[in-house]
Amino acid sequence: MVDGVTNELLSGRWLLVEGLPLVLAMLLCIASALSIYRLMQSRGSSPEAVLSPAQATFLQNRIYKRAGALLLVLGAAGGFVPSLWMFSATGQVWSVNHQAPHSLVDIYLLVHIPLAVLWALLVGLQLWSGQVRARRDLHVFVGWITLATGVIGIGIIGGWIWPLIHDFSDGLDSANAGAGIYTISMGLGVVINGILAGHYARKRDLARHKDHVLMALFWTMDPGIHRLNMWLMRLFGGDTWAPENTSGLGIAIAKLPANLSLIAWALTMAILARRLNSIVWSNVAGQFALWCFGTVAVVGTFQSQLIAWTVVCVSAVLFCLLWYTHVHSSTASQRI
Repeated sequence: MVDGVTNELLSGRWLLVEGLPLVLAMLLCIASALSIYRLMQSRGSSPEAVLSPAQATFLQNRIYKRAGALLLVLGAAGGFVPSLWMFSATGQVWSVNHQAPHSLVDIYLLVHIPLAVLWALLVGLQLWSGQVRARRDLHVFVGWITLATGVIGIGIIGGWIWPLIHDFSDGLDSANAGAGIYTISMGLGVVINGILAGHYARKRDLARHKDHVLMALFWTMDPGIHRLNMWLMRLFGGDTWAPENTSGLGIAIAKLPANLSLIAWALTMAILARRLNSIVWSNVAGQFALWCFGTVAVVGTFQSQLIAWTVVCVSAVLFCLLWYTHVHSSTASQRI
């Protein structure tokens, strides 16, 4: 028995399956603690120089465009181009989880897929045309089409209608109900940010408009980053996360690094752009809640419910302290 556990640890499987949620939680706690310490140390230092409106706009545009392009490359290209290639090769919608044709294809999924592809292409066009005077009319016209595509195609059809039909077909206590709750929450993030992005565009509050556009992208790329993790594992780890080797939890395991990657992306982007505000924090908190949801499910299955809730509660306390410390530090620096 001991030899078997030792061999499993040495082979790396434990780190990629049962132990991965614990490793990720440890990294999250360390990062949160270090960030809290740094914020507390900088509390008495001189505040950052106040940017002029033109400087703030330039900085936000530069950082947001680069951050948005990076997320498109990782999520849209890295996550879904392999799926589109498999579709072109087999003529069927492909499941990276089972490495087989998708078993739940219906009209809603077939409408969602082209709209999701269109959304990624239009977002790329918007990043290219944004804040360029010669492309302003194009940006405004395509912008409303882009928001409608994201809200309807990804948020409503992919995020709400499809899971309500399939994930809850056997009730709230079915095996897929957890995935349905996750997907609906993700759709909620897309719809709310998409609507608010349009609202602030009409009010000409372009700074908040861009915040919500990037947060809508943040939520729509969640499945892409998730699939990127699955494809990378298939490429380098074979069937390590295959359902038969993970008690059917391969999808849930792959979600955890996706959640933390998106959180790191959003916070880094906002800090560099000096836009770490309530809009970003509230969306990051939503993604953190989904990470907690997945960690409880995976750790509770592989370890125990006690360990799962201990890990999540410690992580949640540190996350809330980080949020509080940042808000308090920002308020204090404004008074200096």
